Amino acid sequence: MFLPLASMRTRRAGPGVLLLGALLLLPAASAGAQTAEQVESILNRIEWRNIGPAIMGGRIDDIAVVESDPKVFWVGTASAGVWKTTNHGITWIPQFQSEEVSSIGSIAVAPSDPSVVWVGTGEPANRQSSSWG
Repeated sequence: MFLPLASMRTRRAGPGVLLLGALLLLPAASAGAQTAEQVESILNRIEWRNIGPAIMGGRIDDIAVVESDPKVFWVGTASAGVWKTTNHGITWIPQFQSEEVSSIGSIAVAPSDPSVVWVGTGEPANRQSSSWG
């Protein structure tokens, strides 16, 4: 089953997310402009750690990129629907919240119009943690 996503709603970040973002930017604003070396020094101290998934799941089945604007892309997941990013994957907006299925097998952006996205439901490699579309 293929469904166009042009008319689907998106969620906006809640006030808690906006407050957190403002608090994270506060030290930078109060300290004045930071040099590239200062930013790099801060980023080099961050240690990567695995935060999940702890159980089976979290699988990405397909990715569709808007070729004219590569910071915008869509991801179809095995059991969590469709997600969209407009900033290279820094933040994600759920796009498949009111549909009867959450298992996505294929996703594509129309080359003629990047606002048209086609989604094929049903994961081809089902693992009993998601349902067939």
